[in-house]
Amino acid sequence: MHKVIAAAIDSNILSTSESFIDQCCGQNAEYARNYDEKIYEFRAPPSKHLAIVCCMDARLDIFRILGLKPGEAHIIRNGGGRIRDAVRSLVCSQTLLQTREVMIIHHTDCGFTYFSNNNQVLAALKLQPGTDVGNLPVFQTIPGQVQESNKPDFMPIIDLEQSIRDDLAEYKKYPMLNQNITVRGFLYNTKTGLLKEVI
Repeated sequence: MHKVIAAAIDSNILSTSESFIDQCCGQNAEYARNYDEKIYEFRAPPSKHLAIVCCMDARLDIFRILGLKPGEAHIIRNGGGRIRDAVRSLVCSQTLLQTREVMIIHHTDCGFTYFSNNNQVLAALKLQPGTDVGNLPVFQTIPGQVQESNKPDFMPIIDLEQSIRDDLAEYKKYPMLNQNITVRGFLYNTKTGLLKEVI
């Protein structure tokens, strides 16, 4: 937990004179020089009909990890790679763009494993200037489920393999998601680069 808090505090010390977004815009100009617009000629579904739910961790290069090319899959990212945060995107992916398989990928050294409960996450957030977590229900619960409190659920991860099993089970609680397709869960090992399927 201390590592996450320290990193968040350090990020506030960045120089405001030069924005990294400006650097990204400059790199985009370089990218555009050799750009191939053919990928956008058709508004097609992902060619491999695959949707992947994974963590927003900036170190994870899902395209390289899975050997994917642009246009082959939907990549839906959020903190921890949790199904609950991905439902809206998954519904659109399946219904409008014909994805027929889902991969759920969690990973070792995930920031959400540094917290053992919601109170620890909320305490870390309160350390950040201008953060008002208040009592707003930031994350919606499963329809019909009674929330124990009106505090947001940040879904800290105690056990990585269990969190994948929990998300596989959570998927089944949403009738708007296609329940007749393949949904599989994996743990990505950041030390080896290998995926392990969690049954």
